[in-house]
Amino acid sequence: MKLDDNVKRTSCLDPVPTCSAVCEKQLKCGQPSSPHTCKSLCHEGACPPCELSTLVRCRCGNMDKETPCQSLTTKADEALCQRKCTKKRRCGKHKCNQLCCIEVDHICPLPCNHVLTCGQHRCEALCHKGYCQPCWRASFEELFCECGKTVRYPPVPCGAKRPTCDEPCSRQHSCDHAVLHNCHNDPECPPCIVLTSKYCYGKHELRKAVPCHVEEFSCGLPCGKDLPCGRHKCITSCHKGECLKPDQACVQPCTNPRSICGHPCNSPCHDGDCPDTLCKVKITVTCACGHRSTSRTCCENNKEYQRIATSILASKMAEVQLGKSIDLQDMQKVHKLSLKTLECIEECRVIDRQRKLSIGLQIRNPDLTAKLTPRYSDFMRSWGKKDPRFCKHVHDRLTELVQLAKQSKQKSRSYSFETMNRDKRQFVHEYCEHFGCESVAYDAEPKRNIVATAQRDKAWLPSYSLLEVLQRESGQRKVPVPTMNMKKGLVQLSGPSSASAWSTGMVPVKLSGTNNSSSSDSSKQQTPASSSSTYDYFD
Repeated sequence: MKLDDNVKRTSCLDPVPTCSAVCEKQLKCGQPSSPHTCKSLCHEGACPPCELSTLVRCRCGNMDKETPCQSLTTKADEALCQRKCTKKRRCGKHKCNQLCCIEVDHICPLPCNHVLTCGQHRCEALCHKGYCQPCWRASFEELFCECGKTVRYPPVPCGAKRPTCDEPCSRQHSCDHAVLHNCHNDPECPPCIVLTSKYCYGKHELRKAVPCHVEEFSCGLPCGKDLPCGRHKCITSCHKGECLKPDQACVQPCTNPRSICGHPCNSPCHDGDCPDTLCKVKITVTCACGHRSTSRTCCENNKEYQRIATSILASKMAEVQLGKSIDLQDMQKVHKLSLKTLECIEECRVIDRQRKLSIGLQIRNPDLTAKLTPRYSDFMRSWGKKDPRFCKHVHDRLTELVQLAKQSKQKSRSYSFETMNRDKRQFVHEYCEHFGCESVAYDAEPKRNIVATAQRDKAWLPSYSLLEVLQRESGQRKVPVPTMNMKKGLVQLSGPSSASAWSTGMVPVKLSGTNNSSSSDSSKQQTPASSSSTYDYFD
């Protein structure tokens, strides 16, 4: 190194001369393992700023960034990145969220601020796990119960409840009944449960076992108040307040009779004349003799009635045009056909013939012809196929009961069946209807049984049993074989029942030497349903 020749130092206080060499002093920038050096010539004072750049890594080791050395104010190892820490703090509730975090134990700096068990103060500690510590505050005043007869002496923990008192409640109650509960700390007293007598909402009935705290109740009966329309009454269950809302109208069906059929209008409640709508009321339509019947709507029946009436009127008009006279009373009877628009069939004519013959021969119970062909239900038919022995047992017991009732001097006789399940009881109930007997079930399950009662004047024997009907339908028809009784001169049948001849169009006539037409004693007349009588049959 060559010094300047013009500069000569004569004292230690003289300035140190500079040379033409590079300074190469170690700077603060650069990596710690290879820091930068000054590239300027030998100079006095501090080195000028470094013109190089340094690869900076943040303290958490997440980022490496090349930064000009002139912008570095600290060491390279202390640079911070913008990454937020996502780890949970010690409290377990919050995240750290600190930039370039290198902490191992993340302490939460937020206050807990949870309400303590006393309900008056909040936790002042830092946010933590688990329950907060009890409130450390205490009161040094005596704590009394609601009535003041029981006391708790200090120190009283903050938030402590009033002491329990065994004295009756001293608060003011809405009723005058005796107090049945002790002194308490609740804001409201328990409801009074003394039974009283009160009316329902609509004043329909007075109940005598209503708790005192129940101010109003519904009895469940229809309200019955007049609606604003003036034509109907409220049909809603007993309720509180008005029957209809302010903007609600009555929608109950109109009860005004129709001019054609007389059935109610059934349109929604309205003012003025009823609308012209079809009548949907179900009616039962029969034939002229009443044997056949079916159900149809009124509007459909009116169409059929109009067709028949038109045809009758057309025939009458044709007779007038031919110069024949007609009876006006026949024209007035046309309206009677409105419910008898079915046509009679061959069965109707057979029944009508049998009815007339039974009346002419003065046979008791002329309406017996309606029971000559029993119509057993599908339920009974299924039992007849499934358990014929049980069906025969029921039939025999009911037959004996009816015969005993007919021969007895009492008005009725009863028979108690053994205990049975529900399906068998239903079978017995339905079979009793075919004998004209009353059936009532008694006792509770599983010992429930049926008692059948046969009245002397109302019971009868069916012409065919259930098993016989099933045999006839399957083609196993049994024809009764007549046997001659020469001593009495009578023809006696050996079939299942003498009344079975009625279904074939044969009329029974008793030949015992007594004129049936002149006999008026009802006790001497024999019912055709009795299987013990002897008859002669004529086709």
